[in-house]
Amino acid sequence: MLHLLTWLLLSVPALSAVDDSCAQRPEVTALKNCCKLPNLDFSSYNSQCGQYLVNGAHITPCSFECIFQAAKALNGTSLLMPNIEKMMKTILATDEFVQVYVEGFRNCSAQEQLMIKTLRRRRMPVTGKCASMALMYGLCAHRHFYRYCPDSVWSKSPGCNEAREYSIRCEDQLTG
Repeated sequence: MLHLLTWLLLSVPALSAVDDSCAQRPEVTALKNCCKLPNLDFSSYNSQCGQYLVNGAHITPCSFECIFQAAKALNGTSLLMPNIEKMMKTILATDEFVQVYVEGFRNCSAQEQLMIKTLRRRRMPVTGKCASMALMYGLCAHRHFYRYCPDSVWSKSPGCNEAREYSIRCEDQLTG
């Protein structure tokens, strides 16, 4: 009971600071159903990073770290934006998608310190001796892609539009 009371006391001030229109999450279960994701083709990195494939996919922190290192897109915890763009042109076939992802990585690079802080708070499962920063950047850019999905692949349904508006307006407020 004391734990619940403490949680409520800590949450109420944070929630009151959030825009009232953000208090109610839209009914749409996932923004990902609203945007047809382009094919991400990592095969050009298989010769350097194939040892990290899981069921034929690059989904582990080690895989992302390897790809970012192979592309020379990450220097420590900082993105090298010219190399990010080259990497994305290798991974994606359509320039329209490349530009949205590059914009996402640029936006995410401004959040570098917040991501480092988040990684320190979370207990990420250890996978070899790989850092999770490249994976965090990838997830951040991926979220940006859904928020700013090109019109050519956006569903345009009222529910999807509502979910996108909510994501753009509210999720940063709610997660800090």
